[in-house]
Amino acid sequence: MPIFEYRCEDCGKVSEILIRNSTQEPQCSCGSHQMEKQFSAFAVSEVKPSFSGGCADGSCGVPSSPCASGMCGL
Repeated sequence: MPIFEYRCEDCGKVSEILIRNSTQEPQCSCGSHQMEKQFSAFAVSEVKPSFSGGCADGSCGVPSSPCASGMCGL
């Protein structure tokens, strides 16, 4: 089920709307069905692994290199 971005032609509000089926008509919170589909770009972010109970500098007893403790993902 894709999420699309729409701009209401009546009030100008931009909304993200989940479209459940092809017959569903998007509706603004103002009640208008005069919605214009917008081009929306997606964002990509890098997720860095976290080690529970660990710390990056080794001050808490966990080696600073994850591979030194055998937690290397290789």
